[in-house]
Amino acid sequence: MSIRSVRTRYPRLTKAAIAVLAVGAVLLLLARTPQVKASMRTVGFVAQVLPGVPVKPSAWFTDAPERTEVSYPLQDGRGVAHLYTPPKAGRHSAILLFLGVNPVGRDDERVVNLANALTRAGLIVMVPWSDRMTQSVVDPREVDDLVRAFQHLHSLDTVDSDKVGIAGFSVGASLVLVAAHDERIRDDIDVVVSLGGYYDATDLIASVAAQRRSYDGVVEHWQPGSLSLRVVRKQLLDTIPSADEREQVRRAIEDGSPPPPAISDEARTVYDLFTAPDLGTAYRHLERLPPQAMARLHAISPSYTDGSLPAKLLLMHDHNDSLVPSEESRRLYDAWHSDAEIHYTEFTFFDHVEPSRSVSRIEFAKESAKLMSQMYRLMRELD
Repeated sequence: MSIRSVRTRYPRLTKAAIAVLAVGAVLLLLARTPQVKASMRTVGFVAQVLPGVPVKPSAWFTDAPERTEVSYPLQDGRGVAHLYTPPKAGRHSAILLFLGVNPVGRDDERVVNLANALTRAGLIVMVPWSDRMTQSVVDPREVDDLVRAFQHLHSLDTVDSDKVGIAGFSVGASLVLVAAHDERIRDDIDVVVSLGGYYDATDLIASVAAQRRSYDGVVEHWQPGSLSLRVVRKQLLDTIPSADEREQVRRAIEDGSPPPPAISDEARTVYDLFTAPDLGTAYRHLERLPPQAMARLHAISPSYTDGSLPAKLLLMHDHNDSLVPSEESRRLYDAWHSDAEIHYTEFTFFDHVEPSRSVSRIEFAKESAKLMSQMYRLMRELD
């Protein structure tokens, strides 16, 4: 049937309507290409996770994900995770999300929304939970737990084992990067996503203690947030063998009081470190920590890996982060030795790992485009 005959039979069908139908037909054809599919998934995901976007198109075209609790073997006991699965049958790409120090509950709306958004984009999502991390304890054992969690996800019958990634947030991002270097899984990971992580735990502790941030020889004042103060303080206090001295030093630090009298060298080191007036002093006190304490910090630091992952690395950070200075991700980017791709982006509309900072409409549009660019790379890698 010609356009002329269509006009005769359907006089109300205008040129504009015919153009719309033609464009729609083209889009349907293009939607079959990997690039357009990834673009559509990216738009749906970003719209779902940005609170400033009132329209959530992925909810129009996809069914609600299914969430189940799963367990898997650890070196000591069993791990627990939530598994988010698309209702559509078949094998899917997958990603492991590790939230790090997470004082919120497993059913926190932000966590569920993030996992649901990724699942609506066609991914199976596994979110492991750590009792240690919810208690603000950053333990090297988390690295092995992450390796085993990834192995479990990778082995599922519903997972396309050729398209599996791993992502971490804040402290969790750093532990994910360390775990991704493990020989048991490094060649099975297609993409690593790091948002708001640190490169070296000793650098982070020095920055929090001295309230300074530094990069490329430039030192600036920096006010760490309460969560960073609490987590770093706990890491340091746990190096003091005596419970009584831990409590004394904790009170002295919080009250701004002089050091308690007649305390051990370990206790005095922690007090001196957390009251250091500048970065140089903080680093000198860090060197006084017991060898086993330094070994623990090295074991949770990406700076002590070889930085040569075969997987693509998507590195992101809040430019004005008050929990982990963005300079940490800059140093990681500078030191990365892998031949695989690495893409680094700093944002202004993130508040640490949440896109909730108030910015102008123009700035919001620019930042959203930057986020879409990184997420497009993720979707293409796991397409």
